[in-house]
This record gives sequence, structure tokens and C-alpha cells, in this order.
Amino acid sequence: MMLRLRLWASALVILCLPSRLCKPILRLLGHRISAQARLGFSLVLADHLVLQGTARIGHFNLLRLRRLVMRQGAYLGRGNVIHGPISVSLAERAAIGNNNKIVRGTRGLVTSGPACLRLGELAKITAEHRLDCTTSVSIGAFSTIAGTSCELWTHGYVHDQTGPGRYRIDGPVRIGRNVYIGSASVITAGVTIADGVIVGAGTTVARSLLEPGLYVSAGLRKLERPQSPDQRADLTPVKDEQLCERVYVKRVAD
Repeated sequence: MMLRLRLWASALVILCLPSRLCKPILRLLGHRISAQARLGFSLVLADHLVLQGTARIGHFNLLRLRRLVMRQGAYLGRGNVIHGPISVSLAERAAIGNNNKIVRGTRGLVTSGPACLRLGELAKITAEHRLDCTTSVSIGAFSTIAGTSCELWTHGYVHDQTGPGRYRIDGPVRIGRNVYIGSASVITAGVTIADGVIVGAGTTVARSLLEPGLYVSAGLRKLERPQSPDQRADLTPVKDEQLCERVYVKRVAD
């Protein structure tokens, strides 16, 4: 009960009071907020808040998450939605721009274990992108999710050829340093992108890109259906009786 009261008290303080008044109250409530940090009028429901140096949160955000850590100079713009049992960490001068949606399903029934979104130094998610954090997403230093309408997915489904059966495959997305992801690109579950990669606009990345270079979409082609998950060495079943469906974790490339 006390934790819940602390959560809502913190949220009301940020939503209703100007930054100079809400910061000392947030410190009394156990959050770590620097004197130089700035908080806009946003609804922030977070178990733990850490804002270092000149980190700042803009106006009109809806944030319901476990933990938000923002290092010196990190920035969260306006109109963002971050919702679900997820921890978000922004390194020095990293930024999440405006009107992005970052979500994770309910832990237990839909998702299992912890999940994090991590941005390295000066990494940036620009505007109007969607990130699924069923499992973790990491974006290395000096990398950019550019333009608008990119999608990063950490889960996907394989349906049986007949009947209602299906299973889910989860896999983290790991984006290296100095990577540029062009507008309207789609990154799928379990993909690793090496340092120095450029992904052209509108590209779907369904396999790991392990060497630097420029990658663009190829023409549509037919591939074989995936094997049964029991026959695939790259899948490990998730043993969590609370989950409502079969879920497998995809082994990430080194």
C-alpha cells in the first residue's frame, strides 16, 4: 500500500507542479533528481526515477514503467507513451524525441522476466516510432533511429498450417554503435546489428547484420516455412506456467 501511495504521490507532483517545486518533493519520496534536472507536465508513474545533471523530461508524456534512469544531458521529448513492466536507461546526452510509443505486455500472462530499453551515449530515437519491448532492446552509442515510423519488434508468431495453433518467438534486438536506421524500417525479433551499419529507409531487417555496410530491402521472394520449434537448435522454450501460450526465445548471434 505504501509503495502504491508513493507511486501516485510522485505522479501527481510531476503532473501538477512546476519543475522547481516538484524536485525537492520527489527527493523526499526517495527519487534521485538533480538540482539542474527539469520535469515537464507529464503523467509519470515509475517505481524509481533517476535524473542526473541537466537531464530533462518534456510535457505531455504518459509514462508507466518500472524504472527510468537518465544520465547527464539525456532528454525525453513530448507526447511519448512508455507503458509496461520495463526499465528505461538513457546514457549521457541520449534522447527519445517526440510522439514515440514504447510498450510491453503484462508480466506473467503475456511476458516473462525483466526487459530493458537502453540507449548509449548520444544515441537517439527521433519521432513517431514504435518499439515493442517484450524482451530487451539496446541501441549503442552514437546510433540513430531516424525519420519516422520505424518499428522494432522483439516477438513474432508462427501459425500452424491448419487449425488455431501457434507459438511465439521472443528475441532481443541489439543495435551497435554508430548505426543509422532509416525512416520506416522494421527490425524483427532476435536481430543483432553490428557497429557502423547503415539501414536504408523502408528496409525490413529479419536477420542479423554482422558486418558494417549499407543494407537495403531486396525483392519479394518465397522462403520455406519454419521448422517445428522442437527441431530448431536456435530456439529455447520458456518454462513459465503463467504464460498463456507457447513461447520460445531465439538465440542471439554473437
